[in-house]
Order: sequence, then C-alpha cells, then structure tokens
Amino acid sequence: MARDTIKHNDKRKEKRIATTQIDRLQKAIRVKFKNRNLLKRALTHRSYVNESGGGIMDNERLEYLGDSVLGLVVNEYLFREYEQYREGELAKIKSAVVSEATLSKLARSIDLGRFIFMGRGEEHSGGRDRSSILANTVEAIIGALYLDSGLKTCRKFILSLLRDEIGMVNSLTYLRDPKTALQEYVQKKYKERPVYRVIEERGPDHQKEFTVSLIINGREILTGEGPSKRKAEMNAARASLKRIEEGDLDI
Repeated sequence: MARDTIKHNDKRKEKRIATTQIDRLQKAIRVKFKNRNLLKRALTHRSYVNESGGGIMDNERLEYLGDSVLGLVVNEYLFREYEQYREGELAKIKSAVVSEATLSKLARSIDLGRFIFMGRGEEHSGGRDRSSILANTVEAIIGALYLDSGLKTCRKFILSLLRDEIGMVNSLTYLRDPKTALQEYVQKKYKERPVYRVIEERGPDHQKEFTVSLIINGREILTGEGPSKRKAEMNAARASLKRIEEGDLDI
C-alpha cells in the first residue's frame, strides 16, 4: 500500500512539473494552446517514453507534420516577398532558413532545451543542447500548433520566429559581391565594417600570392588567399558567408 501511495504521489508531482513547464513555454513563445496535451506531446522526446514504460506518445509524428507546415509557410512567404528571385535562388534561401542550424539557434534563444521531456540517459549525454533534438522539437511544436489552431495562427507564429532570419539569409546569398554582402551583414549586426588585413605577401612580382586576415568585431574570423589583395579579401568574405549560412560560424 505504501509503495502505491509513493507512486501516486510521484505521478502527481510529475504532472505539476509538466503543467508548470508548459505554462512557462507558452509565455516564452507567446502562444496559447487550446489543447495543452498537444504541446506536451510536442515536447516529449522518445527517450522519455522509453524510460516511462509506455502509455505516452513521443513527438516524432508531430515533427514530421511540422516540417511540412514550416516548409509551406516559408516557401509561401519567399514566393510573395521575393518576386525577383528564380526558383533555385528561393530554394537556397529556404534551405538555410529551415536548416537544423537555424532552428536550433532559435530554440536556444528561448532556452527550449530545459522544457523538453527527455530520459535521464539522453539528458546526461547533453541532449538538452543537442542541435538535432532542439530543431526537431521546434518542428514538433509547429506541427502541434497547426493541429491546435490551424494554418493562419501557425503562419503568424513561424514568421514571428523566422522573418528576421529570412532577411539575414537573403543578405548572405551569393547573388551579389561577397564583400558587399558580408559588409551589409556586419554593419547590421555590429554597426561597423569588417576589416581585412594583409598578413603575408609572397612570390615574385609577376606571381604574387596574398593572405589576408578577416577581422569582425575585433576578432579574427578566418583568412583568405589570392593572387591580389582584392581576390584574397573576396575569398575570405565568400568563405565566411558560406560558414555563416551553414551555421558553422557564430559572429
């Protein structure tokens, strides 16, 4: 009997914690679910289900649905807002915007990891800050919101998260001179220009090779090489843009 009482109390405590978690997350994302169970399911990683012994559904089906809704909303927005771009250019922007790197960055901005229901083993291995789990949970929340409130509310939520990211990714595209694109990005973020400094010059006059250091916000980001200072600077800017788009460079 005592053991049953302990189990019952543990379940009540777990339920209170879940309710508090959901309330806090809804405030963080500024969305209120009509069916709170959908949001709870969106936050439930499969490791939590495995350790709970069944009776609970994980978020993988909602993630699948959310991925499709996210793609639709972003594609629709790009189609309406960027009429000057061809299909391939739109696809490139969309790919960067819905990438794991972008979604996990947004998840970290609201500390989403602490709201996820996951097993102890996954948590101890760093699961709460794992990019794939964070990005998948964002997609699951989108899928849950679509089921809860429909496409109109879902569109508003997605664009509130991603509109600035879309503009930022667009400014990084290779449709223009990479030095210009990088300068616009840096000026928007830091109110200053990137600095290019020649750190090596080698070879005879007719076959020079330059190495420049790219400095942003007082920090050396990477180096670029080329047969002229301008080419070396262009290569440094192009490499930094590529790494920013792929989420490998945080500046």
